[in-house]
Amino acid sequence: MGAPHIRSNGAAGPRPQLPAFCRSRRPTITVNVSSLSALRNLVLVVLLFQLSTLLLVIAGPVPPRLSPAKATNLFRPDTGTAVGGPFTVTPSSDR
Repeated sequence: MGAPHIRSNGAAGPRPQLPAFCRSRRPTITVNVSSLSALRNLVLVVLLFQLSTLLLVIAGPVPPRLSPAKATNLFRPDTGTAVGGPFTVTPSSDR
């Protein structure tokens, strides 16, 4: 006696039945050379992006920018008339 999942049509013997996903026919897919070159270009762009990210990680943190110096004396004296003393410049402390 045959297994319960094998059906026979009464012919030469039992013939196994395939599942539905094996019997259905898939559509054929054609690949163009242009689609392959577009895929290659996309892979190159991704690799360049990863390389630039890796270089940024290797470079480490960027030091903060120095702010421009502030003058305490807003009006510069003419040359040769330094009445108020030397012209002093102090770095800005407002960050």
